[in-house]
Amino acid sequence: MSSPGGAARRACAVATAVLSTLAALAACGPKVDPAFAREAERAGALYVSGRYRDAGTRWLEAARVAGSPVDRDEATYRAASSFARAGETARADALLTTLAAGKGERAARAAFDRARLAGAADPARGQALRLDALRRHPDSGVAEQAARQYLAGLELEAGAAQALAVCRTLSAELSRTELDESLAYECARREEESGETARARDDYLRTAERHPYPHGAYWDDALTGAARCEERLGHPARAVELLERLLAEREPSHGVGSYDRGRYDEARFHIAELYRDALGDPTRARREFRRVVDEHTTSRLRDDALFEEACLTERAGDHAGTCEALGRLARELPDSRFSGCAAALCTGVPEGRRPCAPAALERLSGSGGRAAHAFSSSSSSSSSSSSSSSSSP
Repeated sequence: MSSPGGAARRACAVATAVLSTLAALAACGPKVDPAFAREAERAGALYVSGRYRDAGTRWLEAARVAGSPVDRDEATYRAASSFARAGETARADALLTTLAAGKGERAARAAFDRARLAGAADPARGQALRLDALRRHPDSGVAEQAARQYLAGLELEAGAAQALAVCRTLSAELSRTELDESLAYECARREEESGETARARDDYLRTAERHPYPHGAYWDDALTGAARCEERLGHPARAVELLERLLAEREPSHGVGSYDRGRYDEARFHIAELYRDALGDPTRARREFRRVVDEHTTSRLRDDALFEEACLTERAGDHAGTCEALGRLARELPDSRFSGCAAALCTGVPEGRRPCAPAALERLSGSGGRAAHAFSSSSSSSSSSSSSSSSSP
């Protein structure tokens, strides 16, 4: 027997779900019919309690008594979702097919849901339905994710070259839709991975120019990709220019939160790496590493930047500068894997909470290898992804 507290929590959950359902339905039109509202309330309660088949049946009754096409389509869509949860795929598919064939507000979502449902049992049919949904509803909120799923499935089935060819075809076909930016970026990313570096650079830049900051969701990823391609083509100075172009759009935040995108601190860090490794300017590299610390105060690359600055400073014979950088690292970032290096090399500085690894000491002395570059991968971070530490001792 369930406890009174458990029963109360379940009742509360049911009530919350029902109220949410009715609120959503009320938002669909100026007024909800009382008979429809009663059926919707019962259907919502059945769904929350796990009685999905009964919920689907009740939602169909709600659709029957609905006073408006919007309410009818909404109830039919929820009936399909309920039957799908109950494992009654055929009933769910039939309802989704009807909705997808119409022009209602649920037509697009029903088309994509139908593809997902079919793909679980028949991947080829699911892919065909997904492609049809993309062409019919490219401006849907779920179209971008569906496009990535379609191309990933095609790559598994027919190979990377075929996926890239289809990506280009879809990108040209849907260039005047909401999918323009994401498909263009997806094609450039695949071109880079296939070794078409110059074409990838051009397509990355075209994407950034067609969808500039602040509205372009892939704007920073596209500029980063173009910079990465320039570097691989042997043009490190052009790579720096592109990364500086990205950083020129940083906006100050005067309240809680930040306007920084996930690529900003990585870009500044990699500019320092390029000055150090490709452009032969260690003095400028030291300044750029310090800018990561001073200008990107929440970045997880701050300890890496201070450590790389210390390595360059020590190699330049400026031991006092080395200790200043390592001392700041130990004070401000005591949990860093480099925090113990200050006490190991310098006197009068705080001890970090972690010992300095032998490999890190070798790097400080100049006998160790260089760290991996920040932008060695072409995978997308997406605009909201957080930065991560890229250096290793």
